[in-house]
Amino acid sequence: MPTFQQCLDANPAELMSLGVSIGSAAAQLTQLGASYGQTVTGLAASWQGEDYQALLKWAAQVAAFVGRSDAAMITCAGALEAVGASLTATCTAMKATKQAAEAVGYKVLPSPFVILGPSQWSQVSSAGPGAPAVFAAYQAGAIAFTTALISMYTAVIAQDTAGYAIIRTALALSPS
Repeated sequence: MPTFQQCLDANPAELMSLGVSIGSAAAQLTQLGASYGQTVTGLAASWQGEDYQALLKWAAQVAAFVGRSDAAMITCAGALEAVGASLTATCTAMKATKQAAEAVGYKVLPSPFVILGPSQWSQVSSAGPGAPAVFAAYQAGAIAFTTALISMYTAVIAQDTAGYAIIRTALALSPS
């Protein structure tokens, strides 16, 4: 599970790039498997007997291996692209929310938790009889920012967990 700071520092778009690369590798593997199958089939005219029958059995095992590998790779590629896109959107929103809170004077702790910053405390202390109202307004803002950041952080954890589960399931399809 990533920390809040890791989410802020992350570049989940790299997961999308990795997904595209794995998808490309799966396509190459599919082509290689098809080429192998065509080569074995092409040998039928000039090769007969037990050796060729053994090769046909082996070719069937290779085809099954390639099929399971393709399925695992395609599933992983799709998961990485989808999770990368959702994590990118959520992390970008999280960074923007943190920056917005800091821009108006709040301090964002790594929990994530938002508290009043020095300039806000200064305004509260100089507000005289209106200090409780000023404090309440700033506190309401801190709560709103905290709630938003916690919600986004929770979403990142859920997206990360879902992506991990999909990839683990896909890898279980892969031949060992």
